[in-house]
Amino acid sequence: MIIHSLCNYYERLLNDPDSGVSPPGYSKAKVSYALNISTDGKLLNIIDLRVLRGKKLVSRELGVPEQPKRTYGVAPYFLCDHCGYVLGIDTKGKPERALEQFRQFRKFHHQLLNGIEDEGAIAVLKFLDAWELARAHENPLIQQYLDGLTKGGNLVFMLAGSTNYIHNRPAIRAAWERYKQQSTDIHIGQCLVTGQKAPIARVHPPIKGVSGAKSTGAALVSFNRKAFESYSKEQSYNAPVSESAAFAYTTALNYLLANDRYHMRIADTTTVFWAERTGQGMEEDIFAELFDPAWTSGDKKNEQETRRDPETTKLVRDILMRIKEGRPITDSMTKFDPQARFFILGLAPNAGRLAVRFWYVDSFGNIVEKIGRHYNDLAIDKMRPNEPDFIPLWQLLKESAPLNDLNNISPLLAGAVTRSILQGIAYPQSLYTNALMRIRADQKITYVRAAIIKACLSRNYSYLDSEKTEVIKAMELCEHNADVAYRLGRLFALLEKAQQDANPGINATIRDRYFGAASATPRAVFPLLLRLAQHHIAKAEYGFTIDKKIGELMDGITAFPAHLNLEQQGLFVLGYYHQRNALYKKQN
Repeated sequence: MIIHSLCNYYERLLNDPDSGVSPPGYSKAKVSYALNISTDGKLLNIIDLRVLRGKKLVSRELGVPEQPKRTYGVAPYFLCDHCGYVLGIDTKGKPERALEQFRQFRKFHHQLLNGIEDEGAIAVLKFLDAWELARAHENPLIQQYLDGLTKGGNLVFMLAGSTNYIHNRPAIRAAWERYKQQSTDIHIGQCLVTGQKAPIARVHPPIKGVSGAKSTGAALVSFNRKAFESYSKEQSYNAPVSESAAFAYTTALNYLLANDRYHMRIADTTTVFWAERTGQGMEEDIFAELFDPAWTSGDKKNEQETRRDPETTKLVRDILMRIKEGRPITDSMTKFDPQARFFILGLAPNAGRLAVRFWYVDSFGNIVEKIGRHYNDLAIDKMRPNEPDFIPLWQLLKESAPLNDLNNISPLLAGAVTRSILQGIAYPQSLYTNALMRIRADQKITYVRAAIIKACLSRNYSYLDSEKTEVIKAMELCEHNADVAYRLGRLFALLEKAQQDANPGINATIRDRYFGAASATPRAVFPLLLRLAQHHIAKAEYGFTIDKKIGELMDGITAFPAHLNLEQQGLFVLGYYHQRNALYKKQN
């Protein structure tokens, strides 16, 4: 299903002249220099093709003859390779290997270009035959560009007087395509993707751009050990995919990963997404901003803010505000097709391979609705005005990670939460328990953690009675709710306020010492806290006010429970958070 969908997307990209994807037999490569040669094979000059990105010169990406993944052996590419192959210049302190690379490069090109009546082909062969390896470093042109040449960028050829690269000349392309069709290593079988009998790919092209994977690329489909083989079928013959299908799905995936518009990173998972249609629609931009509303964050500047289209941002803002106000969002779906199928694929590094964290397909309208439900579940009264109205996923995961460090986020948790959002199913229990654990560990009940507790209770505990459901659905304080766990959380907030009124500017409160025990074993803690509160109330200037609130709250608590389960601990947190906010909120 994944590979088939990517193959279909490749066909649509191939029919789109603006996409720039490579046709079968070709691929994209990073090229740093072009060798400008005369018709008799002399090196006239070296053209720097690098482009300035920021303050750094980087290689230009060009369409070149296909470059399959190279092993430790010597395997030259056609008319585009690094200086070790093209010029025989040593870059790794192994001159003998560089010499062998150049010889194999020259032999390979004679094999493909001998007999081709084309000026470019003849010029390349004359250049390779006349190139003096022993005196390569003495060439003034090589000396001028030696530092850049030895940094690993690829080189291509140009013919003097022509503005095109030699590998793009029609006769050269025809020779390359004949060579690809005449490959001797052909294994015919039925392709699992197309259902047709065709040459089966022994090794699939690498996928590049997944965060944390090797820079040279990783495989989505591969078999590299005997234990993975069956019925004597080696390597990717275990999962027969035709060469054309393997090229199509890897090219489409590399296209998505190379374009910031079509992917985002969630913990260790690189998420790519695309809509099922041809042309430049708005669905991808809208999804990226809905899933990570960077403009809502008060203290994090995200690079996505600068690359997103202002019109898209305005549309997403309208959708999110409709969600917040409880209005239908279908009225905002006039500039895109809500029935268009939308594909979302999460990939994570796994040694030399890629692991699929999640794969989801649905209509775009349904996905927007489910993301809207997610934000509704999270909605809770803010502690500070500059906090985000809509909490991005990365912030949820950060608040549930040890030390609030993004590097400590569980990869499995990130994938599970993403699936919950996209499919509208229960949040993973680990998200809920992690939030409670972080609260107990550092005694901090933040806006984001309270929102996590509310969302998990709202979606995962739908069987709760009406008293508890009222608390879970509420964004702010429910003064008349009689649920014991919720009232105990409120009581703890009032006791803390009494202490702070009696000791203005105090560094540590009862929350720093007793919150974890009070939320788990209230019978062991609250009698002590109530006795301490009497001293605080007597000392505070307006202690009678807080004493009255404590008394009104205690009327609904007949006994302190010995233990609170996880569900009740979440209600305790919500009670504390709601009461705390109410105490410091300006009254109308």
